[in-house]
Amino acid sequence: MTATTLEGLDPVVAGRLQRLAQVRGLSPEQVLVEAIERGLLALETESAAKLEADEADVLKEAIAALEQIPDSAFAAIGKAGPPPPGEDDV
Repeated sequence: MTATTLEGLDPVVAGRLQRLAQVRGLSPEQVLVEAIERGLLALETESAAKLEADEADVLKEAIAALEQIPDSAFAAIGKAGPPPPGEDDV
């Protein structure tokens, strides 16, 4: 892995990281890595929540579709129906 530095960062962000590092007694690079890790976790959590919301919407649609099926159709599940034509003769 390459070295993590504040070089090339927005000066305001770099300054914030340096101040935070000073308060925590860490190097600015350590604080940068921690900020990235926590930021990624937050973004992943947001994405998971969005995915869960999308899944919930799909599930609601599926339930709504199932509610349109008559109860008699569900009652017939697992029951043998009439034999196909021509099997009575066997």
